[in-house]
Amino acid sequence: MNCKVRFAPSPTGFMHVGNARIAIINYLFCKKNSGKFLFRIDDTDALRSKKEYEDAIKEDLNWLGISYDETFRQSERLNRYHEVMNELINNGVLYKCYESQEELEYKRKLAISKGKPPIYDRASLNLTQNQIAEFEEEGRPVYWRFKLPNKTISWNDLILGEISYDLKNISDPVIIKADGTFLYTFSSVVDDFDSGITHIIRGQDHVTNTAAQIAMFEEISKHSYHIDFAHLSLLVNKDGSQFSKRLGSTNLEDMRKQGVEPMAIIDLLATLGSSLDTIPFTKITDLIDYFDITKFSTNSPKFDIENIYKLNRKILHMKDYEEVKNFGISKEAFELVRENIESTHDFALWKNVLDQKYQPSYKADTSEEKEILKFFNNKVSGLSDLNEENLKNILDEIKTNLKVSGKALYFPIRKSLTDIEHGPNLSNLVIFLGKDEVLRRLKSAIM
Repeated sequence: MNCKVRFAPSPTGFMHVGNARIAIINYLFCKKNSGKFLFRIDDTDALRSKKEYEDAIKEDLNWLGISYDETFRQSERLNRYHEVMNELINNGVLYKCYESQEELEYKRKLAISKGKPPIYDRASLNLTQNQIAEFEEEGRPVYWRFKLPNKTISWNDLILGEISYDLKNISDPVIIKADGTFLYTFSSVVDDFDSGITHIIRGQDHVTNTAAQIAMFEEISKHSYHIDFAHLSLLVNKDGSQFSKRLGSTNLEDMRKQGVEPMAIIDLLATLGSSLDTIPFTKITDLIDYFDITKFSTNSPKFDIENIYKLNRKILHMKDYEEVKNFGISKEAFELVRENIESTHDFALWKNVLDQKYQPSYKADTSEEKEILKFFNNKVSGLSDLNEENLKNILDEIKTNLKVSGKALYFPIRKSLTDIEHGPNLSNLVIFLGKDEVLRRLKSAIM
């Protein structure tokens, strides 16, 4: 398949799971079809676009392992947009409009009150030369609309199936604002055409835009260009309410700071909303063959950030030592605590706790805890060999002699050795630390 896709975020904020999902699905579709991936920065909104957001988006893509073959900013292509604009004016499909926002809002409300759809009435096309001269003398701001043809636009959506729009039911889209800013509807079409994009994969909120944009594609390309579309259903919160980017830490920068592995995000977002099972792949290359865009549903998938944390734990537990050694933990230590790693921060935590220089801060604060620790200390000090059987026998003796079991038994021992209430098998932990280190730590807790 001849395939070229694009991911085109606006640098007006940090990347969250909603647009990360679009990037991931575009990337996987591209790689599965041996295509090319374009990263386009839609920064025509000069007031809201910021370099810090652009840099953050690039960093997030790099962290996710999403590489791109080409990149450019829309702000670098303003001359090209003006060139196409002039062509469309000469072709009679762009026209000036003079209504204020208040006038447009009044027309919208009036149409609704009459039970009619709030579609722009093309009043500006009927202005006389005298009216135009008066408006321009008044200094009325001018904006431009694209005149949609009188036809039905149809396409076979890769997710939604056959879609049709009668363009008479859609307002002529504004493509240039009164301040001269080119709007997404127009600049995106020019870029997609010039870049040779073959597949546009985006959210369902763009479906109506698509009908108008296909009409623009046909006008600009003289009916010689075809693009396939796939519109993904939009995420909702786990309770079914409208998805909120402010609900929890849904931007990638926050998740990275929380120690989330990028593959936990990729595995979930690549399958969320599809009939594919979410499998904890540890490498994006392993996910490419599994991915299938035809498996996506038209239903809105529920996003629960806890599912990312669950995947994160599974992925970290599956990793080979070679994949985690850069965190500075030894192979032996990793094998000991593997099942207790929940985020990448835990590598530093356990590396520190298991170091022979670590000094636990825990102090036994009840007579019962001190009695347990003293009993355990005396028994361990008398062992010539630390092994699983000997340690089991010691713990059984404590249960019998001190009438204690469960958390009441294990809590003070674990805390005295690691300052942490949970962790690896206690016998394995003791054996790993060694007799002298265990006794040193116990002594500190009993004092």
